Amino acid sequence: MPNSRTMPSAHAEHAIADIRLIVHEHLAARVSDSRPRVGRFGDPHAGFGDRATQFAVANIVGVVEHYAERTLLDAGAPPNKVKTWDNKLGAWSDIFGVDLTSACPAFQPMRGYYEARNAIMHRRGELTDTQRKDDVYERLTAAGVTLVGFSVVVDMTTLHACASTCVTCIEQLDATQ
Repeated sequence: MPNSRTMPSAHAEHAIADIRLIVHEHLAARVSDSRPRVGRFGDPHAGFGDRATQFAVANIVGVVEHYAERTLLDAGAPPNKVKTWDNKLGAWSDIFGVDLTSACPAFQPMRGYYEARNAIMHRRGELTDTQRKDDVYERLTAAGVTLVGFSVVVDMTTLHACASTCVTCIEQLDATQ
């Protein structure tokens, strides 16, 4: 088995490749789709961004979650210990002896993008009632995600920042094993 401190694991390589593919495919689709964007999301350069960009961000964050779950399950974590990020933090500490909040600087911003993902998937970009609390706002701020009222602003700048943060987070997670 490769030493993840010097060489990324196969899971990490696949996850990073998936993130790059999501960004590439999203950018290619935007270039080929010149239709005007109308409606609530409007112009991609104004307002909350467009729905396709929201979905790309949600997919990128999902790759990190899958990577963490797969890594923990392969290391022997029971499935009920990888359901939430709080569960994953505990399982990571139990299995690898690492506190991710200190060992992985990209983890907190990634959690901010994860909160944006939850808003995107559960309320079309608006924070859910249970998300409207200080710890969620702190995570969103750590990620640099802007809010307009309770709606997350997800544009191309957000997409690129999310992809960069999530790749770094995977690399840092991988180095803790």
